[in-house]
Amino acid sequence: MKILHTSDLHIGISLINTPLLHYQQNFCKSFCKAAGNADAVIIAGDVFDNSVASAEAIKCWSDLVSELCLGMKIPVIVCAGNHDGAARLSSCSELLKAANLYISGNFEDAFKPVIIGNAAIYSMPYFNPSYAALILNCKPTAASVMEAAAKKILDEADPDKCNILSAHCFAAGAYPAESDISANASASVGGADRIPLSAFDGFDYVALGHIHKPQTLYSPVTKTIVRYSGTPLPYAFSEGVQQKTFTIFDTDTKTISELPAPEEYRLRVIEDTYENILKNSETDENKSDLIKMIVTDQYNNSGIHMKMKEIYPNLIRFIGKKSSDSVNTAEISEKAAELDIISLAKLYLKEQRDQEADEDELGWLAEAFAAVESDDKEGV
Repeated sequence: MKILHTSDLHIGISLINTPLLHYQQNFCKSFCKAAGNADAVIIAGDVFDNSVASAEAIKCWSDLVSELCLGMKIPVIVCAGNHDGAARLSSCSELLKAANLYISGNFEDAFKPVIIGNAAIYSMPYFNPSYAALILNCKPTAASVMEAAAKKILDEADPDKCNILSAHCFAAGAYPAESDISANASASVGGADRIPLSAFDGFDYVALGHIHKPQTLYSPVTKTIVRYSGTPLPYAFSEGVQQKTFTIFDTDTKTISELPAPEEYRLRVIEDTYENILKNSETDENKSDLIKMIVTDQYNNSGIHMKMKEIYPNLIRFIGKKSSDSVNTAEISEKAAELDIISLAKLYLKEQRDQEADEDELGWLAEAFAAVESDDKEGV
């Protein structure tokens, strides 16, 4: 039996204030095609990007699971992630089981396996260690809770089944991606929520979500496969060069393989001089990519930005040349205090663009400040 494992759909996410929902809607259609040869689908948390998802994001999710569960008759096993509103995601969960959709929103749900073929799948949502520790009578740490939960599951599990744990958590040894905001925040404060791989000993496969970079880890004693499928779509520019995949677990051979995920959009970084970018754009066949642009020899100004936006309609991040590190800010501040308003404006333009204001600009400045001064006097 083959199980398709994915996670971290983050339906409704935006990239630098650019909504990706349109692409996600198209992706869901392609997702169903990719799942066509699977006997079951595991989604290991973070279905949505926000705990209170928009109506459009909810419809996108509903369309996806309706096609998988009702149209294609494929069971889907889901655990809530830290971005999901667990109670909302798992509402009507008992009713949904009749449609082959199994959602774990409460920690207690982790101990009720979903039996599909020769597999018993235990689905553990993202949990609060303090709350979970009260149920398991253990220390209120992520590691202690997972160790106690795994022991409880395996003590009651059928050894003749292929026992699979799906969870949304941070396993020790995993490497976060740039878009792993929560995981990177955890790492910066010591990673107290990391779970040792030994906690997973005894399972035949561990299907994890939470880390966006696909990677395979192994528990140290039993060599249990602990797998992060990664996001099926890129959510940071550093992920634009990665081939996104789904993970396929074979319950008969207990091996994994990767299935390429559909590419609904491309993220690309263009970094060069202004003239080179203009020249290269003439032969660029992928102008519809989502672009982050770094112009190395021009300061950021609306003229250059708008010109590039005309060429690359999906330019969503524009970075110009940085000001010289040799600028003495204290000296500038002292000089500024002695200048009239026009001279101060000229200094500002010079520092921002490394270019003097021309005669037209000086004329506009003079007119604007004269109008402001006139208004002030009339107000008096």
